[in-house]
Amino acid sequence: MAEREHDKILLERIIRGDALAFDALYERYFNKVYAFSLSYLKNKEDAEGAVQEVFIILWRKREKLNEIKKLDAWLFTLTFNQVRKTFRLRSIERRNMELYSFLAEMNDESVYNTLEFNDMLENARSLINTLTPRQKNVLLLRSKEGLTSSEIAKKLGINKRTVENHLTSARSSLMALLKNENILPFVLLWILVA
Repeated sequence: MAEREHDKILLERIIRGDALAFDALYERYFNKVYAFSLSYLKNKEDAEGAVQEVFIILWRKREKLNEIKKLDAWLFTLTFNQVRKTFRLRSIERRNMELYSFLAEMNDESVYNTLEFNDMLENARSLINTLTPRQKNVLLLRSKEGLTSSEIAKKLGINKRTVENHLTSARSSLMALLKNENILPFVLLWILVA
């Protein structure tokens, strides 16, 4: 039986909720998807996580699997998207580590410095809270979760262009408020840790 025909049969069974067919498909593609992930991520745990996420998505979207023409191409596209997501999360983690290093350097037991820092952080929170709820939500999804405009749009059920408009408006509002303040780094800090 041709590979494509075999994939089609497995997909039809998976659509009906057949866990054994899912296991067979997993066994069939695991090594290929894993090798592809590992070639980009260079880390076994991250590659395994990406593969697991790919197959979780496949199972969750099983009702729509009949729309897939070439399973291997679909799986590798999905895998590539997971690799990109992993890179975004790594970037956020690295940024958070830099932030925590910065905070550790500031922590010198000085009551004055601590009070001043807390005051600036509170001012930053206040500035962020002046945004509309949608602007604040979109900004935090971008900065804290590392989501793209498309991912935010999908999560919130709005148009991608609307997300970009909210981001632009939020940034413009914050910059206007910050003209007379010297707390831009603390606004960024609040976005990252709040």
